[in-house]
Amino acid sequence: MRPAVIFILTLTNEGERSNLIAFKHYQIVNMELENTRKKSGECDNNEDYIEKTIGAFGLWQAKVCILASSTRFLAMWNMLNIMFLTYDSSFTCVRFNRTQPVNVTPSTCYENCVKYEFGEGLFLKGFVEEFGLICDRAWMASFAQTILMFGLLFGVSLFGWISDRFGRSKAMIYSAFLVVVFMLGSCFAPDYWTFCGLRFLIGVATGGQMSVAVVLVLEVVGSRHREITGACISLPDGIAETTLVAFAHFAPTWRAYLLSMCTVSALLMVLQILLPESPRWLMSRGQEEKARKIMTKAVICNNLSTAAVEENFKSPMSTESKEKYKATYFDLFKSRKLAVRSLASVPVWIVNGVCFFGINQYCTFLNTNVYLSVVVMGLMQIPACFVATWLNKVFGRKATMISNFGIIGLTMLLLIFTPKDHWTALTLGIIGLWAVNITCNVLYVWVAELFPTPLRNMAYGMGSSGAQIGAMVAPFIANLGPHWMPSLIFSTISFLGVITCFILPETKGKKLEDDLDHTK
Repeated sequence: MRPAVIFILTLTNEGERSNLIAFKHYQIVNMELENTRKKSGECDNNEDYIEKTIGAFGLWQAKVCILASSTRFLAMWNMLNIMFLTYDSSFTCVRFNRTQPVNVTPSTCYENCVKYEFGEGLFLKGFVEEFGLICDRAWMASFAQTILMFGLLFGVSLFGWISDRFGRSKAMIYSAFLVVVFMLGSCFAPDYWTFCGLRFLIGVATGGQMSVAVVLVLEVVGSRHREITGACISLPDGIAETTLVAFAHFAPTWRAYLLSMCTVSALLMVLQILLPESPRWLMSRGQEEKARKIMTKAVICNNLSTAAVEENFKSPMSTESKEKYKATYFDLFKSRKLAVRSLASVPVWIVNGVCFFGINQYCTFLNTNVYLSVVVMGLMQIPACFVATWLNKVFGRKATMISNFGIIGLTMLLLIFTPKDHWTALTLGIIGLWAVNITCNVLYVWVAELFPTPLRNMAYGMGSSGAQIGAMVAPFIANLGPHWMPSLIFSTISFLGVITCFILPETKGKKLEDDLDHTK
């Protein structure tokens, strides 16, 4: 008799004893069918041995998600603190070496000006004021952000390789430690170029926070939970941006502003010691005993039977990824399938980088109250994470990316014809930023599903390097004049992103690949 029939008949019986007997019968029949399936050599290729052993999602996965996502605070504070650090402050020439003009216009550069005086800004003494980043040195304010992103360009690839070679948790711990050390150094930089050098190193170290956390979490949860966990990883992004307002409001100087962030970052760094290694990575590296110990702890934490660990270690499902293989970046182009995915994902990341960092900074220029603008931009990212989850589940990765890139392009196009200080300008900017936040959330999940475990972090690192390239040029685009020029550029590249997304395949609901054989 089939299990479903037995279960239905059980519901029609009365009494606790009859229900218990029927349930036991149901379990026995299920075990017999499973044994028959194994003996006949049948194997469900879509069944994930990690999910089958430790469960799709439980308390253990929740702990990993919280610990991994906390590293996003370190990354986002460093990448977004530029909004207050180089905020445009007024200045006036107070001394000339020759004849002084009759009317001295504020925030205007004069060739014969000897001394400029700065007006009241966000800090008692700001970054731009201390290093004189105005007039012919104005480009250096944007360069301070560009050099950070240049470091991040190297960092995501470096720590992607480190995590694939030495482990996810080790890469995140080393990364967090270096971020805090270099952040502390930047607070006491004696000159502009020393500060930029430390910003570059912060960017390199931040690469581990950006590239590894998402991959680690997606490797320990079941396929039906990837959308929500991918969004939860990005949830701290909006909170981090919002808290920048508190750091900036209560800090008397730009150095105190950075030091306060460094102090909180040091506390979050300690939490990374508690991060477990990815059992999926351990299995792909042939470290079965370490994987067994971690999965045993996971099933106990999730209140599951430890017998599942031993059973799945003996099954064919877990042996398929046990071959130890040292992957390199050349493996990303080993087959036509991988090469297309690798090359197509880079421009999608570039569009995301330009739009996310560019529109974030551009929106601060659309409203006179920078605190209000940053709070609104930060808070709206929180619901965007959950909207991205719903869109991801219902419409899939590809359709969600294409539609939201289209929304970004349309809102930026309308912004061209909107007066700078009108309330509709900030509204359109917020809508565009909402859409780019959704694409970021979806892209984290999509890229992780496109590549096998031995290459996943390297692929993520290489692809997200495109985002850093975009972020490097974003400050210069945001500062272009007239005000409609940045909108035109953001709109154009967003529509190019729509075209590129058509090349990549849909991955919704598919099993994560654990070896290179399935990618040929």
